[in-house]
Amino acid sequence: MTHHKLRSFQRQHLHFGILFLVGVFLVGCAVAPQPSVEVHIEPIEGRADTKIHPETGAVTVLQKGVAVTIEPLDEVEIFELTDDPRINPYLIVGNHGNVESIYTVFEMTVHNLDTPRVLVEESAVLLDKNGAQYANLPYDYFEDLYDNVTRSEQNAEPARTYPHYHSPYRSYYPHYRTYVDIAALEEGQAIVAESLFESGKLFKGAKRRGLLIFERLNPDNTEMRIIVPEISVVHSEDKQEKLKFKFDFRQVVAEKSATE
Repeated sequence: MTHHKLRSFQRQHLHFGILFLVGVFLVGCAVAPQPSVEVHIEPIEGRADTKIHPETGAVTVLQKGVAVTIEPLDEVEIFELTDDPRINPYLIVGNHGNVESIYTVFEMTVHNLDTPRVLVEESAVLLDKNGAQYANLPYDYFEDLYDNVTRSEQNAEPARTYPHYHSPYRSYYPHYRTYVDIAALEEGQAIVAESLFESGKLFKGAKRRGLLIFERLNPDNTEMRIIVPEISVVHSEDKQEKLKFKFDFRQVVAEKSATE
């Protein structure tokens, strides 16, 4: 997704995103949150320059003394990013304890192994099997969402449905009771600021880690490629070598049981 397309996406879905964020802040859930893995993203083997961690599914690519690792996060791992799901900005918890991720989430680590200096930008691109292109969502996107949520000491709203959000994994999307307070909003925004991958300069031996957040992929997007295009090795003040890292994954959607 180009910068122009990303901005268009933000404008078109800003109202929807606000409701998503509001839906994160819940009270009175009849059942404790019960995250389960409905969408599993796994690496595609075959590239000679990649190393795959057998337990986490993280993929590492090494170039010019720089190692970049990307690990897909499932619903359970996203849920575990915060102790309190009420402030988790990346998921929605329903009254029946259902946990749904709002986005497709990866964790990226850049490690400068033996290069004097490396410049890392926060940009990444996801290409699906149909050729659609998505940029990772920046902090400005989430800041706009939070800024447009009405802040009050206590703002409990009646249960409601959000028919505009169609879950591709459930034919029925549950009701949500929202609860917004200043502390929850501030903590949720702090989680975003602390967790997103940030640009920076890495000297020899340094690491930088953070999340890449993409628009949630449809279940038919079974294969994808993530490209990290803005990592540069600095050889001198007037000479930089730009590197491009590519990672291939597939998305596997869990089959529904007969009772769902």
